[in-house]
This record gives sequence, structure tokens and C-alpha cells, in this order.
Amino acid sequence: MLRYAGRRILSAIPTLLIVYTLVFLIAHVTPGSPWDVGTNRPVDPQVKAALDARFHLDRPIYVQYLEYLGGALRGDLGPSYRASSQSVDDIVRQFLPVSIELGSAAMALAILFGLPLGALAALSGRAWIDGAVRVFGTLGISLPTYVVTSVLIVLLGVELGLVPTFGWQGLFSRSAVVPVISLALAPMAAIIRYFRSSLLEVRNLDYVRTARAKGVAPAAILVRHMARNALVPVVTVIGVYASYVMVGSFFVESIAGVPGFGRYFVLSVAARDYPVIIGTALVYAVFIIGINF
Repeated sequence: MLRYAGRRILSAIPTLLIVYTLVFLIAHVTPGSPWDVGTNRPVDPQVKAALDARFHLDRPIYVQYLEYLGGALRGDLGPSYRASSQSVDDIVRQFLPVSIELGSAAMALAILFGLPLGALAALSGRAWIDGAVRVFGTLGISLPTYVVTSVLIVLLGVELGLVPTFGWQGLFSRSAVVPVISLALAPMAAIIRYFRSSLLEVRNLDYVRTARAKGVAPAAILVRHMARNALVPVVTVIGVYASYVMVGSFFVESIAGVPGFGRYFVLSVAARDYPVIIGTALVYAVFIIGINF
């Protein structure tokens, strides 16, 4: 076990280096300058030169690459161009907890409803229930999150007035309804489908039939016998979707106005804030590697 863990940890090092190299090159090779964004007239050359010198953008690109890499290895992700009073580390500490809170709530909702619906579809014995749950699962996987978010805002916010159409007042407020449901729909659909399929595979196996013959209650058979084996692929799917939910909330946070890490990343890309773009990508990469591990 320790040898396996060591190999996985060591394999994460080149993965992070590749991620850093690709994001760094894409950010710096893209035409344009961070100082040209948000203005209708060109920046004075002397001002641009002074800003480049202040943030070391006048140095050769390989020097910038090594300098930022050295700072990242020390835990220093650099300053933000967009918010000069903050470092990238400050931005991570401020905005990442909101995204983690939102993603955790979405995954909890997906598991809470996905497992019972998957069991209902597999074990109800009624074709219309199974069909309805399968249709819901197909829609949940097929619909993009930005479409679901927009529809929920129009329906619940504009038409019914039940929730705010924009903004965030915390996880336990009405403003959390739309982003949490939007993020939970896809993993919920995947959990339903995988749990249903797994239960259908194990429900007629010998150990299940033996438990029925011994008179074990149906609920006990499901929980103590069938679910133990059926949950093995589901747990894997939950891990994959946890990565997706935690770091894939760019559209949801942007549309719903959630001040999370994903929304700040989108704003940083628009502003060509190189350190925030690179630092965000590294944080996301570490997060995904950790969840997969």
C-alpha cells in the first residue's frame, strides 16, 4: 500500500509540471498584454514598460518560467495584476472555500437523491417507474450545466420569484438553490444509472437468493448484501464527478453570481491576469489529483 501510494505521489510531480508548462505557455504566447484589457485606447509605451518591469514581464520567457516555478514550489503563486493589493495566495484563500462549499453541497444532494432513485428504478418491478427514472437520468447527463442554470433562474427566479436571480448569501440561503441544483443534476443522473445497473447485476446472484430464502427482510438484503457490491462502481463515479463539480463550476458561478474560485478564474482569463490563471490551474490540478488518489 505504501509503495503504491509513493508511486502515485511521484507520478503527480510530472503531471503538475506538464500542467504548469502548458498553462504558462498558453497564457504568455497569446497575443496581447494584460495592460491593454479594459481600455479603448492604447497604453502609453512608457507606462507599459514600467508595468512590465514591475511584474518582470520584460525578462525572457524562460526566465519568467523558472522564476514563477521557483515561487510556486515555495508556496508563492505571485501577485495579481487585476487586484494589485492581493496575491494569488490571498485570492485562493478567499474564493476557493466558496467553490468547495458549493461543490460539496451539490455532491451531497446528488448522493442523497441518486442512490434511492437508482434503487427504486432497479427494484420497483414497475416498468413506468424504471422508465421515468431512466429518462430523468438521461436528461441530467445530457443537459449542460449552463442551460440548467439559465432555465432554473428564469423559472424559479423570474417567473415564480422564489429565489434571487443573481448573487450569493451563503449556502443556507435561497440564493444557493439554483447553483446547487444545477451542479448536482449531472452527478445525480450518473449515480442513478450506475447504481441501477449494479443492482440489476447483483440482485439474482447466489448470496442474494440465499438471503431471501433465509427470510431476511428486503431492506436488510438491499443494505447489507446488495448495496455493498453495487456501490463499488458508484464510489468510483462519485470520485470522478466530485472532481468535475469542485472545479467545473465556472459557468454556474458566473451565471448565478457566486463569488467562487471558478468565477474569479473566468474574470482573470478575460483580464489576462497571468499569475491568477496559472495559480488557479495548479490548484485545480492538485485538487483533481488528490480526489483521484
